[in-house]
Amino acid sequence: MAGASDAWTVVETRFDPAMAKAYEGLFTLGSGYLHVRGSLEEHLPDQPQNVEYERRAGNVTSEEFRNVLAQWGTYVPGVFARHPTLNNQMVNLPWPLRLGLAVDGERLSATSSRLLEWRRELSLRAAVLRRKVLWETESGAMVTVNFERFVSAMRPGVIAQRMTVEAAREIEAEVTAGIDADVRTNGCWHFGEVSCGVAGEPPQDLRVCVVTDGGDKVEMRSRVRSAAPGNWEFNAEADSRRRSCGQRLWVRVAPGVPLSVEKVTTVSTSRDAGREGAGDAGRAGGGGYDELLVEHRRVWEERWARSDVEIEGDPESQLAARIAIFHLLRAHVPGDPRVAIDAKGYAGEAYWGRYFWDTEMYLLPFYLYSNPDAARTLAAFRVHTLEGAKRNAARYGYPGARYAWESDASGDECCPNWQYADHEVHVTADVAYGLAHYAAASGDSAFLQGPAAEVLVETARYWMERITFEDRVRRTRPRLLGVMGPDEYKPITNDNAYTNGLVAESLRLAAEHGQAVVGVTASERAAWRRTADGLSVLRGSDGVLVMQCEGFDGFADPEFDRLWIDRDRTFAAQVSQERLYRGKCLKQADVLMLMAIFPDKFTDEEVRRAWDYYLPYTTHDSSLSAGAHCLVACRLGLDDQAWAFWRRGSRQDLPEADGGEGGAAEGIHIAGAGAVWMMIGLGFGGLRTALQSEELTLTPRLPKAWTGVRFPLVWKGQALRVEIAHGRTVISNRSERELVVSVRGVRRAIAPAKEEVFA
Repeated sequence: MAGASDAWTVVETRFDPAMAKAYEGLFTLGSGYLHVRGSLEEHLPDQPQNVEYERRAGNVTSEEFRNVLAQWGTYVPGVFARHPTLNNQMVNLPWPLRLGLAVDGERLSATSSRLLEWRRELSLRAAVLRRKVLWETESGAMVTVNFERFVSAMRPGVIAQRMTVEAAREIEAEVTAGIDADVRTNGCWHFGEVSCGVAGEPPQDLRVCVVTDGGDKVEMRSRVRSAAPGNWEFNAEADSRRRSCGQRLWVRVAPGVPLSVEKVTTVSTSRDAGREGAGDAGRAGGGGYDELLVEHRRVWEERWARSDVEIEGDPESQLAARIAIFHLLRAHVPGDPRVAIDAKGYAGEAYWGRYFWDTEMYLLPFYLYSNPDAARTLAAFRVHTLEGAKRNAARYGYPGARYAWESDASGDECCPNWQYADHEVHVTADVAYGLAHYAAASGDSAFLQGPAAEVLVETARYWMERITFEDRVRRTRPRLLGVMGPDEYKPITNDNAYTNGLVAESLRLAAEHGQAVVGVTASERAAWRRTADGLSVLRGSDGVLVMQCEGFDGFADPEFDRLWIDRDRTFAAQVSQERLYRGKCLKQADVLMLMAIFPDKFTDEEVRRAWDYYLPYTTHDSSLSAGAHCLVACRLGLDDQAWAFWRRGSRQDLPEADGGEGGAAEGIHIAGAGAVWMMIGLGFGGLRTALQSEELTLTPRLPKAWTGVRFPLVWKGQALRVEIAHGRTVISNRSERELVVSVRGVRRAIAPAKEEVFA
C-alpha cells in the first residue's frame, strides 16, 4: 500500500496470486509507441503463454475471462491482425523482458520460493517499476534481488532493465535472459514467420524477428551486459515447440560484491522505418541503464509539469488522480495520427486494441486542457480514418461516412456484436463533436476549415440518409429509429435523447463549416440546419422529464431487489441479456450524459427531474458511469453524491490495498482515467469547456475532504494555473497575453505573469 507521505508511488507489499494480473495491468509501462504489462521478469511457472483457445465476444459487462495468473503483453499501437472470430485485433508481440535467476540450482519463483520480503513499486513520477525480494534458498543462502525497468520516453522503442543480486555468503548464480515469441493474442497465433538467434559483432545481441499475419514486421534486439567474469552461452529455438532466443551466465557471487546485470532491448516495426532508437541494442543503450534513465526521467518531469493535479488533505484521492494521469500520459502516442488510444490503454487485450467513443467524450478533455498538441493527434486520427468511415457507411448501404463503434487503425468496423455495430451509431456524431471541441479549446479556428470539414460534411450526408422523415418529400418530422444510446441495455430504440442531441449538433456543425468543402451547396447546408432543428428530444407527460427514448416508461421494472443478488458484481452478470433489453435498467448515464455535455440546453429543474428518475434505474455496470454522474451531481449541488461517485470512479484500477477494486487485470480503464481528470477539472473545479463558454469560466465546488487542489490548464493557447481552496480561488496567468477569467460570476482580466485572487 502507498504510504500517506508518498502519493507518487504504488506499492505491492506481498505477492498474491489472485491479484497478480491486476498488478500486471496497473504496472504497465509505456512510451506511447511501445507498451509492456507489468509481468514478472522471471515469469511464473506453469503459466504458459501459448495456449490456443476460442474467445467469442459476449456482453461486454458480463464476459468472464480465462482464469490465469499471468498474462504477458507487449503492444505497439497500430499493429493489428485478423482474429478468426473477433475481426481485427491488436497483436500481442514477443515478450522481451525475460531475466531470470537461479541460485545453487534453485530458480527464483514468486509462487514456490521462500520469500521473506517482497516489495514492488511503480514510481509514477519517474515511470520506473522496481522490485525487491529477500530470498532464503533451499541451500540456506540469504539473497537480495533487485529488479528495475522502464520504457524510455526519450527513445520510444527502448526498454531498459537491471537486476542486482547480493548474497550473505558466496553463491553460484545462473542468470538467464531472453526474448519469447511463443505468445498468443486472445488465444490466436498471429506470427506467419519467426526467426530467432543472435546478431551483430561481439558483444552480440539476441534477436527475434516476426512477421504478423497482418503484414507487419517486428524486430526485437536485446543486449545483456555485466561486469561479472564469465562467458555468456547463447541459445535459439524457433521450432514448433518453442520460439525463443536466450543466453545464460554462470557466475560466483561473493558476499558484499553485488552482481549487476543490465538488459537493453530495442523494438522496431515496419510501421516505423528509420525511427530513432531502432536497430542495434548496444548503440541504443548508449552508456547503459543509468544514462538512459537520466534522459527518460527528464521527459517525465516535463510531462508532469504540464499535467499534474495536486490534491491537499486526501492522500488516497491524490494517488488515484496521479495513477489516472500517469496512464493517460503513457498511453498517448506522440505525433502519430494513425492511431488513437485503445479502450484498455494498451495494457491488455480485452477490447482488442480498438478505439471507441471514449476518444472524444472521455479522453480528449484531459489532453485539450493540458497538452493541445497531444489532443490534435486524437482529432487527426478521425480525419485520417475518414476513408474507413466511408467504407463502413457503404457496407450498410449509405452515402457519406459512418464511424465504427469499434475501430481499428484503418477506421473499419471490427465490433463482432451486431447490437453495437449496427445500432450504436452515436459514435459518428461524437466524432464531429470531438473535432469541434478540439478547434474551440485549442484556438485553432482553421482546423474545421481544412480536412476536418470533410468529416463534418460526409457524416452529415450519412445522417440525412440514416434519419427517417415522416414526410420524405418535404423532409419534415425527422426521427432516428433503431438506435442504441450510451445505455447499451436498450439495443433498438427510437429517438434516443443522447443520439438525437449529438446528431443535431453534428448537422449544425456541418452546416456552419461545410462551405469549405467543394461540392457542398447552400441548399444542402440549409437542409442540415432544418433537420437539426427538427430532431426532437422527447419529454414525458409532465413536460419536464427528458425521455431516454420513445416508450422508455413502458419498459419492465428491473426488479433489482429480487434479481441483483450480489451488488459487488455487475447486474448484467446475474441476469440474462433478454432481461436487460426489456427492463427499465441503465448501464450508465444516457440522458444525464447529454445534460453534462450541453448544460445550457437544460434547466436545473429538468436536470434534477432526470436525476431523480434515472438514477434509481442505473446499474453503473460501465466504468464510465461514475464520471458522468459526478459531473451532474456537481452541477446540482449534490455534494455527498458527487463525492461518492468520485470515490467509485477514481478507484476502479487501484489495488484493493489502497481501497480500490483491483480492476486492471485485463487492462486499464483508460476512459475512466480520463473521467478522473474530468471529475476534478470540470466537476469539482467547475470548468466550463470551450464549447460551453468563450471565456475561461469556473464555478469551483471543492469536496469537503479536500483542503485544496491545484492544476495547470491551457485555455485556447494560453497557459495558466488554477488553485482552489474553500472560499478562495487563485488564477495565475502564465502566458504572454492578457487572460479574461470569470470565477463564480466575477469577471476579471489578468495581465501576463500575474495572478488574481477570487473570494
